[in-house]
Amino acid sequence: MKFLHAADLHLDTPFIGISDFSKELQQQLKDSTYQAATKLFETAIAEQVDFVILAGDIFDDTDSSLKAQMFLRDEFEKLNQADIKVYLIYGNHDYYRNNFAVVNFPKNVKVFGQDVSTVAINTKDGQRVGLTGFSYYQQHIQQSIVQDYPDRGNFDYQIGILHAGVGDDNYAPFQVSDLLKKGYDYWALGHIHKREILHEAPMVVYPGDIQGRNQNETTPKGFYIVSVTNQVTQLKFVKSSIYTWDKASINALADDTIDSLINKIADMLDQSQTLITLTIDNAQNLNNDVIKTIKRDEIRQHFVNVTTNGILYKIYLKFNDNPQLAKVDQKYWDEAATSTLNLDNIKDLDSKLYASDIIREHINEPGFLSSIKELTKNTINQKYTGE
Repeated sequence: MKFLHAADLHLDTPFIGISDFSKELQQQLKDSTYQAATKLFETAIAEQVDFVILAGDIFDDTDSSLKAQMFLRDEFEKLNQADIKVYLIYGNHDYYRNNFAVVNFPKNVKVFGQDVSTVAINTKDGQRVGLTGFSYYQQHIQQSIVQDYPDRGNFDYQIGILHAGVGDDNYAPFQVSDLLKKGYDYWALGHIHKREILHEAPMVVYPGDIQGRNQNETTPKGFYIVSVTNQVTQLKFVKSSIYTWDKASINALADDTIDSLINKIADMLDQSQTLITLTIDNAQNLNNDVIKTIKRDEIRQHFVNVTTNGILYKIYLKFNDNPQLAKVDQKYWDEAATSTLNLDNIKDLDSKLYASDIIREHINEPGFLSSIKELTKNTINQKYTGE
């Protein structure tokens, strides 16, 4: 038996912060989720899988465009002609509603409804496989839905399909132990955009998204081909991302000029179709005119009009520790960071902002608070540079 496990296609992702790019590049980025999805479906046919699992957030928004729906319908029909079934759930971005779709998907597509249900399929090698899942019916689901999944049924192989986060109170929270109790052979997860295997034997798998959507979603993205032979499950990662986001850094020297920095950056932009977020370390070494030029975004704008393999997305200046400030007792720094940069306090600053799904997701990312502390420290170091 062989199947394809993917999640978080996010068709029609708007790609924030690209307005300064050329119209051509903006369009190529917006098309990249479609190109990545095309790679996914082409691979399913080439690998002759029994079925495809799409574990939520197929569309970037619950008001999916006709373009996205028509694209999926056409791709699903190609799978139908190849005798490949599709098992699909909707997630928090494209949550299920009555009359959700403008177009109807072909008969090989099973869309799970808002109640947990199980379907059975007989694979080409004669295995009886059960697939259990549900679709979001609203943007946020605070209660654990895993408890509604039945224990393992009378199947040769059983798969749970779930769009959720570990301990994430807004998105059908679960613990890995909750999944293991069900006795399934494979958990096809979605929602987290980082590729991760949470457990082996049985497999509990996040494939990540198929195309990175912002500077924090680094590394190539893709999906898994899952092969099952004699009850042994094996994964093969397939890259689908058209553009890769990456991070890089260069060290600023006291004698650096705009020209020397441009040369350093040009040497770094050597990977094709890669969007680079650049950090300039030890920015306190640069003279004020150079710093002002960088802050006015002039260097990045220069590279918008220069042909390079890679794409310069953003530049951050990092002002390293000021020796004078380092003399301050570490205890007071720690106390200030704890009392001032408190996650609950940040959430309470503006309830309307926190009600925004995008902002809430960003604030709840594991590295959010540490990044805020780093930015604050960087700002203080910059302010007192040379004093």
